[in-house]
Amino acid sequence: MKESTYSKTSKTLFSRILRKKTEARAASEKLHLEPGALVYTGDDTSLEVALEVIQYNEEEIKEYTLEPESLDEIAPHQGVLWLNVVGLHDAELIQKIGDRFSLHNLALEDIMNIHHRPSFDQYDDNLLISVKMLQVSNKLLDTEQLSFVVGPNYIVTFQEKPGDVFEGVRNRLRKKRGRIRTKKSDYLVFELLDVIVDKYLAVLTSYDDEINDQELKLVDATDKEILAEINASKKEINYMRKHAYPLREAIHAFSRSQHITIEKKTRPFLKDLLDHITHVTEIIELNRETINDNLNTYHSQMSSKLNDILKVLTIFSVVFIPLTFMAGIYGMNFEYMPELHNKYSYPIFWGVLILMAGGMLFYFRRKKWL
Repeated sequence: MKESTYSKTSKTLFSRILRKKTEARAASEKLHLEPGALVYTGDDTSLEVALEVIQYNEEEIKEYTLEPESLDEIAPHQGVLWLNVVGLHDAELIQKIGDRFSLHNLALEDIMNIHHRPSFDQYDDNLLISVKMLQVSNKLLDTEQLSFVVGPNYIVTFQEKPGDVFEGVRNRLRKKRGRIRTKKSDYLVFELLDVIVDKYLAVLTSYDDEINDQELKLVDATDKEILAEINASKKEINYMRKHAYPLREAIHAFSRSQHITIEKKTRPFLKDLLDHITHVTEIIELNRETINDNLNTYHSQMSSKLNDILKVLTIFSVVFIPLTFMAGIYGMNFEYMPELHNKYSYPIFWGVLILMAGGMLFYFRRKKWL
């Protein structure tokens, strides 16, 4: 059975309220801690941390998993190292990874704060890029914090839970498709960010179709279910906007950085990535304008419908006011009213009422008020 719009809207609202409460609790927990303190601000602490390693160059590729206590056993490799850390609640392990790759404590703090806005930070030895990866679960939109640490020949990604949108990149690495195996770590980050931006675009395309359908529905109907659909779309688009604009700022800062990690040959690709995320933000704004237009159309149609009802009621009132006046006069209990003793008083009275009502209705019709 198709899920009702009201149910979807209530689930969306509950998800947003729950996330805001979690953010507020995390902020209060970090209030009295020193800068750089490693505090996990999420709720999923039962997940076993996984370390997934891919090492590659133009000739070969290796994939393996590591136990957390075996971090120092990463085999030396001539090429690029991609370490993917799944699970952020183990502060001791995160600190150990930071020591292994010379990460600044402020960078580690941002990595463990899953409510941190998308950003770009530059350090002496590496770069930190924090983004929100879109996830669609049970037809509801959600995001997952994802952090990239980029060094000259390595990249470390941190994600809160299993599952991501990078399987296509992994397959290109395995099958040596495209130029990815011939490039350095900065190009790998470009590929990963490009997939994230493409995911934003794919989700936006589905919402674009939904919003256009709502616009067509407004032509024929103005019931409350359509209003619920429009408000649900508005909340989802605003939620995407909240993360897309900081992501554009982060990518813009990344593309303009002069850090030694970023090669000159990669910069045209970063410029193209910036164009893509700019396109995403433009679509978001276009959808927001369309949603606001749909809301205005809905309220205008409801006002017009109400005006039509009030017009009909007003006309009926105008017609019956003089009739009621005449009925009130001849309803008085005076003994000496000459018309009461006439044989044809009753039919004459009804004839006058009918002529009066008919004349007013004819007049309203000629004025096109009916």
